[in-house]
Formats: sequence, C-alpha cells, structure tokens
Amino acid sequence: MRDGIAPEELPSSRRRAEGGGMATAGIGGSSMTWTPGPIVTRRRLGGELKRLRESRGYKLEEVARSLECSPSKVSRLENGKGIPRTRDIRDLLDLYEVSDDATRTLLLDWSKTGQARMWWQDYSDVLPPVMATYVELEWDAYRITAYEPYVVHGLLQTEDYAREVLKVFLSAATSDQAIERLVDVRMRRQRALHSDHGLTFECVLDESTLHRVVGSPSVQRAQVERLIAIAEAEHVDVRIRPLSARLVPSGLDSFAKLQYDGFADDMIYIESPGTVGELVDDPVGLAERSADLELLRAGALSEQASVPLMKEAVRRLNML
Repeated sequence: MRDGIAPEELPSSRRRAEGGGMATAGIGGSSMTWTPGPIVTRRRLGGELKRLRESRGYKLEEVARSLECSPSKVSRLENGKGIPRTRDIRDLLDLYEVSDDATRTLLLDWSKTGQARMWWQDYSDVLPPVMATYVELEWDAYRITAYEPYVVHGLLQTEDYAREVLKVFLSAATSDQAIERLVDVRMRRQRALHSDHGLTFECVLDESTLHRVVGSPSVQRAQVERLIAIAEAEHVDVRIRPLSARLVPSGLDSFAKLQYDGFADDMIYIESPGTVGELVDDPVGLAERSADLELLRAGALSEQASVPLMKEAVRRLNML
C-alpha cells in the first residue's frame, strides 16, 4: 500500500473489461469496457481525501484555513459534490504530506477527470435538480437493475414513446420546445447502452407496460418491437413481470439500483406516484430497498420467456 492506495489501483488509464475482449460499438456488441467517469471519480477522490485528512488528525476548519476557503468547500470535495480543482488537490496533498509520486499522480489524474464537462450540463434549463443528479449517476454506473410498473424505462424508450410519456406527466404549461429538449436528453442517455460505454442493464417491466397504449397503437407497437430487438443484446436483459405475479408492497414504485464495480458505493433511485424522485445511499435504506427490488425481480420471467409475451402484445396492438 502507498499512502493507503493499493498498487493495482495506480495506473490511471486502467479500464475494466467483461469477457476479456475489446469494446465494440452498437447496442448489440458482446464485449464491453467500463471506465469510471467524472461523477464516480469525484466521489472516489473525495473519499480518499477524507481518509487522508482523518488519518492526519485534521478538522475541516483547519484544512479550510490552510486552503483559505470555507469548511463547506472542503466538505463538498470530500462528498464528491465539489469540482476538484487541480491546485486545491495539490495543496491538500502537500498538507497531508503525501510524498509518494505514484499516489500524487493518481489523485491528480482523478481531479482532472472530475473536472470534465458532461453533455447533460447543456440541459440545466429543463432538467430538474433531482433528475439531473440521477442522469449523472446513471451515466457513470457499471450495472443498473431497474423495475418499472407503469411505463417503459427511459433507457429503452423510442423517441415517439418518450415524447408522449413526457406530454402526459409534465405540466400542461411545459412548452413544446422544453419537451423536445427532454426527449433529446432521454435519447442521449441511451448512449450508455452502446457496448463501448460498458453498462450492463437489467430491466424488469410490469406486463401492463406492454399493453397500456401510450400516444397511439402505432407508437406503442413500435415501442414493444424495440424491446424485442434490444433484448438480443448480451449486456441488456429485458424481463417481464407477468400480471399473475403476486402483489408486493413496493410494486407501485419505480426502482433503479446503480452499481459502480467497487469504485463507489451502490445507490438506489426511487420514484413513487405523485412524488419527486429519491436517492437512497445509506446502508440501512439501501439494504431495505435492495430487498424490495429483489422481491420484484423474483416474480419476473426470464428474458427468453418474456419475448413471446412481447410478440403477443405486438399482435394485439396490430388489431387496434
């Protein structure tokens, strides 16, 4: 260990791979790589800075005086919420007497990654704060397991379906321009499903999402056909929870469990009818909600058994 960081963590260009292959473009690719992006990297850097501060016995106020800033700024850096400026990180490493060149290089590399400007920042005019945070966390996730009881998950929606969903759930005062920008956000989020991004995605959909007409029968049919097509991707698993599955207390909530392959702690995003989304990352809440999600997954069919239900839904929609 060098200043608390394992030697195998030191190469800043390290990438994680599944299947041992190189990345291939497109949703249907079978080999993937995953590299933590700015959000996860900021959280990991913050955790290491907090560990270093505590190991040296400094209080937040003492560090703030040394950096000539507020304690809240130091706290935000340690929580992964502040933008890590290279000069600040260098000053902190000096204060904490981190002398090992490899460790300093790694943490400074993390600070540079954490400064990267990402595409969703261009949509701050239409993205609510909670949703903007979720988009950031979703983009950096290594694995997502989701459950949707009402509509198809945003990462799986067609453009027309997304537009109709937004028209239903947003205020009538929302302009057409704002809706189109939010549709664009949803489509850009789906780039995380390209195999070179490295996300593994499992989504459980309530069977009603196959039959509930959104927009028009043709929009709904195209959506279900997309589910059938995307189910062929090795790193995307779409499963149906049939209407015959037993009712569970959490079955009215939308869940998304985001995992980061050890680079950061897991978290769960929950949306309940009529409420603002909630992020859960405390150990007790995470354990309880993970158990709820597992109950919902347990009642789902395998992907192989789910596809015939999707095809039957397409046949029914053709008759409307």
